[in-house]
Amino acid sequence: MKTIAPTTLRMPTTREIAAACGCSQPTVSYALNGHPKIPAATRVRVLAVARQLGWKPNAFASAWMAHLRTRRTPAFQATLAFLVANRQSGRIGDQGMHMQRHFAGARARAEELGYGLEPVWLHEPGLTARRLNQMLRSRNIPGLIIPGLVDASDIFQGIDWAHFVAVTMAWSLRSPMLNRVGIDAAHGFDLMLRKAVELGYRRIGVAVSDEYDARVNHGVLYPVFYARERWAAEMSGVEIRVCRFARSHMDEIPRIQEWLRENRPDVVLAEATVERAIRQMNWRVPQDVALVSVDRAPEYPDLGGFNQHHELHGSVAVDLLVGQILQNERGLPAIPREVLVKGEWADGISVPPKAEIAALGKRSARL
Repeated sequence: MKTIAPTTLRMPTTREIAAACGCSQPTVSYALNGHPKIPAATRVRVLAVARQLGWKPNAFASAWMAHLRTRRTPAFQATLAFLVANRQSGRIGDQGMHMQRHFAGARARAEELGYGLEPVWLHEPGLTARRLNQMLRSRNIPGLIIPGLVDASDIFQGIDWAHFVAVTMAWSLRSPMLNRVGIDAAHGFDLMLRKAVELGYRRIGVAVSDEYDARVNHGVLYPVFYARERWAAEMSGVEIRVCRFARSHMDEIPRIQEWLRENRPDVVLAEATVERAIRQMNWRVPQDVALVSVDRAPEYPDLGGFNQHHELHGSVAVDLLVGQILQNERGLPAIPREVLVKGEWADGISVPPKAEIAALGKRSARL
C-alpha cells in the first residue's frame, strides 16, 4: 500500500477518503459506520486509509445520530445471532426462563435500534464449524450474542471470530475472552444479607451451589465469607451459616434438607433447588423458615429476594454489541470489557419483617 500523507489538522472528508482508497463516498460512509452491507475486507481497507489520513470517530456526531434514530423508526440495519448451545433443542421456548428473558430483552432492544435477532442452534444436525461460519457470513450477520450456560462444543470453538463482533453473558464462557454482560452478584449478596438483618433476622443461612457461584464469577462466597467475618465483630447476635453443595440438581436435596434440620436458620438465601427441598420437607414459608430467592422470578410475587432483571441483561448486551459494530471492532478484544447489572431487592411474603411472621397465621408464601 502506498504511503498516504495525512491531511492538515482538520478531519478528512469522506470525499478525500474515497479518493485515497479508490471507492465511492457512500461506500466510505457505510464502511466507517461498520455497515454489514460492505464486505469485511473493504471495511478494513477503508478504515486503515481513513486513519492514515487522520480520521477519528466523532463522538458528538455519533451521539447526535443516535438521538435522531430514537426519534423515528430506524431503518433495518442487519440481523444479529443469538447462539443456543442446548443439545436437546434450539427453540427459545425450550430454554430456561433466564435465557428466554435474555432473548426477549435482546430482541426488543435490537428492534429499537433497527436490527433483527434470530436464534442459531449450534447443535443442529449436520452443522459444522465451517458451515456455521459460511452461514453467518452469507447472511451478513455482523454480531453474535452468546448467552450463559454454554456447552463449549467443537462447533462453538471453531467460530472465525475475526469476521464478527461478539458479546457473552454471565461467566460460563471463559475462552475465548469476549466482552461480557453479567449480574453484579457481590452487590446482590451484600444487599440480601443487609436486608435480612434490617428485617430482623439474626440466624441467616446461605444455601447456594458451587455451580451457581462459578456461574456468577464467585460473587456468592466472597461477599458471604467477608460479611460473616466482619459482622461477627460488628453486629452482636448476627450469625451467618453456609450450606455448600456441588450443583443445582435434585440429587443434592437430601444433603440440603439435612443441613436445614441441623442449622434451623431463621431465613435462608437460596436458589431454586433449596426452594424445592423446603417444599418437600413440608416446612411453611415464612413460618418455619423465611426464604430469600437469589434470583427472584417476577411470576412468583410472593417470593422476596434479588431481582436480577434478565431482560435488561439482554438489552445491555445488544447495546454493547451494536456499539462494537458501529466502531468496526471485529475480532477478539485485546482487553475485554465487562458491564455489570446491579439488580435490586424485591419484597415478598416469603421474607416479611420477622416481627410480623406470627400475624400471618396460616397464610404461607406460594412458591
